[in-house]
Amino acid sequence: MIAYLKSHALLRAGLLLAFFNLLSRVVGLVRDRILVGRFGAGDVLDVYYLAFNLPDFIFNLLVAGALAAAFIPVFIEYKEKQQPGEEWRLASNFLNFLFVAVAVVGAVMFFLAPWLIALIAPGFSLAKQADAVLFTRVMLLSPLIFAVSGVVGSILQAFNRFLAFALAPTIYNLGIIFGALVLVPQFGPIGLAYGVVVGALAHLLVQWGAALRLGFAWRPIFTLADNGLRRIFKLMIPRTLGLVAGQVNLIVLNALATTVGVGSVALLTIANNFQYLPIALVGISAAVAAFPTLSRDALQQDRSIFIRRLNYILKRLLWLIIPASIVFYLLVDWILRILLQTGYFQAADVTILGQVLRMFILGIWAQTLIPTLARAFYALQNTITPVVISIASIAVNIGLAYYFVSVLGWELSGLGLAFSMAGILNVALLWIFLWRKLRQS
Repeated sequence: MIAYLKSHALLRAGLLLAFFNLLSRVVGLVRDRILVGRFGAGDVLDVYYLAFNLPDFIFNLLVAGALAAAFIPVFIEYKEKQQPGEEWRLASNFLNFLFVAVAVVGAVMFFLAPWLIALIAPGFSLAKQADAVLFTRVMLLSPLIFAVSGVVGSILQAFNRFLAFALAPTIYNLGIIFGALVLVPQFGPIGLAYGVVVGALAHLLVQWGAALRLGFAWRPIFTLADNGLRRIFKLMIPRTLGLVAGQVNLIVLNALATTVGVGSVALLTIANNFQYLPIALVGISAAVAAFPTLSRDALQQDRSIFIRRLNYILKRLLWLIIPASIVFYLLVDWILRILLQTGYFQAADVTILGQVLRMFILGIWAQTLIPTLARAFYALQNTITPVVISIASIAVNIGLAYYFVSVLGWELSGLGLAFSMAGILNVALLWIFLWRKLRQS
């Protein structure tokens, strides 16, 4: 009976996350339509999208791995097994270390930005690289804000409070839209970067109040003597390596895109945004909703509950995503014309974007399963295996991308195909190794 109730609670949480993910993606489509309509697939959007690379690298290096693979399981354990209030002490201590680390690395990136941009955008002109440096320096504020927001959001997930957490990405996208519509007319294209910072602040504020209502109160604690903090650091290292490798993968793909021609970075990013829509709506929602419950199931000696719940989730993901992928593939040109063909973004751009997006769609089913399979490993407090698999898949992706673009001349479509093939390899290896681990336990 308890397992039944938990499954239905999990379903409700997944539906809530799916709804707000859909809302966020709809707002994201509005955001993309505004951006491409006002700027087209040209220099401004190339610079804007490339400027995310260094801030995202910091976030993946220091924040994302700690939250996804380490902080939530340890925080839940403290909440359920330690003295009352110890979980809040752990949260403050971890948040303080994280904030300082992100600030230090961000400062280093700020000063090294000219050299780093030249390295990751070899196809940009010197003027375009200079613009990318300016955008990057402004947007380096965002990982600092997201570090705090990420910890707060993880606390909400640990308490199965998903409303504010699910709403935050929509608020973030509204901040970017605010930048495009209000700040760009005032400050020029750099207003897009300001909008990212505004969106990040809004992302934090919408979750902060919800965490306060749960009892969270920040404390100026800064000590390595906390055993929980040391466990978080230990658990986050493998996952962080995987995320950094993933970010390096995106950086390499963007670097290859800069050599294809003007607008290629923008088109690649928009295609990735579109293929991520069903992944986020179905795959990420299910994985985020399931992770706290899978973490609790993993604490039980009887692994059959864990296995049944995981199988339940994976089957339903496939039932949803495979038909959706087929429909998406068949209607992609029509969808893109309706949603994006406006202003400076015209039929020729839509045609190229459709070709790239079809290559991404081939691997959407695999990308949808990866978050849940990876979190199944995290729930078992095994962060090493999915990271090794991820790094291997990324190496294959980079090799294929270089071959398809630089040798075969397939340009952006080659990047999308390489991404899909690597994703299928990733999900196959995750499934094989997870099944072996569960059979041995």
